[in-house]
Amino acid sequence: MERGSEEEWEAGKAKAAARSGEGGPAERGTNAAAPGAAGRRLGAKDRELISLLGVCRYLTVGQLVRLGRWAATVKAMQYRLRGLSGEGTTYKVRPFNPPMLRQLVFRAFDGELQQLWTLTTAGYAVAGAELGRPLRVPRTDVGAAFAEHFVLLTDLFVDLVRPYLQAGIALGGLPFRWDVVEQVELPWREGGVSGEKRTRVVRPDAVVEMPAAHRRFFIECETGSHTLVPRSPEKHQATLRKLERYDDYVCGLADASAGLSHYHLAHPEGWPCELLFVVPTGSRQQSTASVVGAFRASRNARCVAAQALALPEATAYLRQFLRPPAAETSSTGSRVASRPASSRFYGEVDHRAVKTFVLEMSAALQEANAALRRCQLPLVSEPPSGVGMVAFLRRAQAEMLRRRESASNA
Repeated sequence: MERGSEEEWEAGKAKAAARSGEGGPAERGTNAAAPGAAGRRLGAKDRELISLLGVCRYLTVGQLVRLGRWAATVKAMQYRLRGLSGEGTTYKVRPFNPPMLRQLVFRAFDGELQQLWTLTTAGYAVAGAELGRPLRVPRTDVGAAFAEHFVLLTDLFVDLVRPYLQAGIALGGLPFRWDVVEQVELPWREGGVSGEKRTRVVRPDAVVEMPAAHRRFFIECETGSHTLVPRSPEKHQATLRKLERYDDYVCGLADASAGLSHYHLAHPEGWPCELLFVVPTGSRQQSTASVVGAFRASRNARCVAAQALALPEATAYLRQFLRPPAAETSSTGSRVASRPASSRFYGEVDHRAVKTFVLEMSAALQEANAALRRCQLPLVSEPPSGVGMVAFLRRAQAEMLRRRESASNA
């Protein structure tokens, strides 16, 4: 889309939000006042963004744009993030005080400078209040060496949560729980190389719980930062060593007389669990799967369930245990339209799908051109149809607002 049209679309959205009451008391918020910054208060979308970061801990600007909930472009998303972090003095960046967010800057393996956005202590307090449960503030930030590792992890989270957010389902209504802060401790002691006894602890990158399916997944992202097979007995970060630890935790008996493992003592509900290695490339997937297969063969197949999948396959695999967004919307009563979607051909659900597609395509074009620019290659031109599509979306947005007002006055 052309820049002028993009700015018109952003301005149109702001005017439409004001007409729909999105900028009214429900949006500005009455329970999250912020001192300073000209009395600015947290809006509904601000609280939603803060709550999301309370769940997954870190997100990049690109990941937030992919979710399609807060901004249409990377630039617009940066304005919102900078405002919530207390930066900026212009009319486009309204600083918030106290800051809710902060950014971590790191350099990726290819040398490109990247950013992760996370919460401040005040942000975690707001997120905990919104989610209805206390959140533990991490004692340390992810190190630069593992920043890209965490980006892969949050890519999986974004892929899982995006359909539900786009269907208007609140974070509290998600059919899964994503935990990246709490630690799963292995309550046993084993002998070390020198004969001393040591307590073993396993810390998954994330734990995904699916109450409806009665399933639990331990997520480990394998980005190639360590060896697959340990070179020495003390190479704890090796993939094989991780498998051994999880196997001891899930299958090792903590109460031999009752036949209970360490896992079943910690989770007496007895949900089946699985270790899922998420990898960025097909070659890494093959090599990791080979290690998993060899390990299972060595244990006579009586060991922790585990497999290695590339990101798209991991997303598809986990989704099969989740109810689709339409079923969740129906069961929770959190409808995104004033009438059933089937009552008219083009309603709010259809409009959100079209709008999300256009925004994602625009963001993808920007990312592609950024990569081409770094390689000093010709850029991809924006399609001429973009102007017409922006005009259509503006008209459709106005129609959606008209329908809402008609339904509320009926």
